[in-house]
Amino acid sequence: MGGSTQDDAAAEFVRELAHWRRQRGLSKKELAERTGFDPSYVSHIENGRHQPTEEFARRVELVLDSGNRIWQQYVTFADARGSGGRRSALGPTAVPPPAGSHLVIEDEQAMLSLVDGVYECRFRRVLHSVGTEPITRHTVQIDIDRFPEDPARSALFHSHHPLTIDEVAFRATIGTEQAEPMRWRVSRSRDAFLKIVLLLDGGGTPMPLYPGQRTVVDYAYRVPAWKFGDWLQRDIRLPTRNLVIRLDFPVETGPTVWGSETSFTSESTVEVHPDRREGQGRVAYRWVVSRPRLRAQYRVDWRYADPRAALVDAPTDIRPLAC
Repeated sequence: MGGSTQDDAAAEFVRELAHWRRQRGLSKKELAERTGFDPSYVSHIENGRHQPTEEFARRVELVLDSGNRIWQQYVTFADARGSGGRRSALGPTAVPPPAGSHLVIEDEQAMLSLVDGVYECRFRRVLHSVGTEPITRHTVQIDIDRFPEDPARSALFHSHHPLTIDEVAFRATIGTEQAEPMRWRVSRSRDAFLKIVLLLDGGGTPMPLYPGQRTVVDYAYRVPAWKFGDWLQRDIRLPTRNLVIRLDFPVETGPTVWGSETSFTSESTVEVHPDRREGQGRVAYRWVVSRPRLRAQYRVDWRYADPRAALVDAPTDIRPLAC
């Protein structure tokens, strides 16, 4: 095939890539951040100075989720370049998985409720293995920084009231219809921080997540409100398709709630206002984020009109906050 055919196919790939990048609201720099390529490389691809590689095509398809349209254009380009043998092996609509173990969170539901002075935190994640190797564990964490705006005060407070694994009553299950308890272990512990490794098994039987498979992981814990802090944050460390954050408070606490999205790629923070509903003595908030940005922070803060309603059994060094 002639060079013009190859050039035309490369141009079609670039048009498809640029279209879906704009559809997902990503800059070239942000796409590079998510795919692990240098920003100049993405720019060179879109400007036609470099030709796309198979690895680049499959990573951008994974991030932009174009319904395989980007990948189809890459296969056409590869065929025009003289790599038709790959086409018969992969198929025009089959996106080859990234090498190694790669995980996508298709849906995360984060829920926090205040009940009798204790925050009950529950999380549900739909995990999808998209790599070439099975996944045997998944890491989660608990972060309860009481005074995030005052590091010295926070460090002093948590040194006197450290978080312990026993008090949080951590539990986790795997599966949907017949969820099984999961084994787990603490991999890192600080005064206000716990990192926990969930082992993908059920009832002691290994349940690795093989390439192409999905599973549901639920985990939960509880922390006294006086120790937790008035915020909940989700750091997007894995590609995530959908994020939902829910808060639920007694109406007598008179909560004011706001959310913020911080993107370290663009170095900007955007404030949002979650949906609010009230009924049966409770007030609930809901924030839905479609395709949250990788490495961005999604944080919800709240303040109570009457903080004393949340400070049940608080020690003396916390009680002045209620005045």
